[in-house]
Amino acid sequence: MKTITIAPVTRIEGHAKVTINLDDSGNVADTFVNVVELRGFEKFCIGRPVEELPRIVTSICGVCPWHHHLASAKANDAVFGVTPPPTGTKLRDLCQSIAFCSDKILHFFFLAGPDFVMGPDADYSVRNVIGIVQSNPEIGKKVVRARHLGTQMLNIASGKSIHPVTAVPGGFSKPLTEKERDKLLATLQRHNWHRKRSARALGMDRTTLWRKMKKYGLLD
Repeated sequence: MKTITIAPVTRIEGHAKVTINLDDSGNVADTFVNVVELRGFEKFCIGRPVEELPRIVTSICGVCPWHHHLASAKANDAVFGVTPPPTGTKLRDLCQSIAFCSDKILHFFFLAGPDFVMGPDADYSVRNVIGIVQSNPEIGKKVVRARHLGTQMLNIASGKSIHPVTAVPGGFSKPLTEKERDKLLATLQRHNWHRKRSARALGMDRTTLWRKMKKYGLLD
């Protein structure tokens, strides 16, 4: 029996360990994934007012805080028996859509991507986002710009790009002003409403951009 241990796992947000047990023939007999960090959210949320949870669980993760924030806000909707008005739902969906694109860029290029872009045989010292930038500066520029745009848009829509607090039971606590809406349109305007270039800058395909423009009334 031989055991292979991979610790720490570095391609995720947090800390984990993978243990692989091989039999006498060298085949995998058992595999275990262990989360080795203590977060404690399940414990220190006990006894807290339910409306505080969307502001607490957003700190579970720095990569995908919006998912935890909005899941908790929706649970609050169910607890209080309320349905967000259409505008509140659209603002939630807008922030979720922006965060989804931005999060995937972060996860791929900063965490999982180097193994694929640089290749599994590349030296570990360059198998990271810095290695990607050094080997392909153009990709690096696009990644930085896309992340910057995502952060800017979330700051405009919700006032905070990470660890958000704006979703509340029954809706969204921050209205989107006309001035802020105009700022969101700036990306499209900078590219002369060219959907292909705008979509590329925002890290999405043209079809997805068109659907979002239609959904949020930007095709008028």
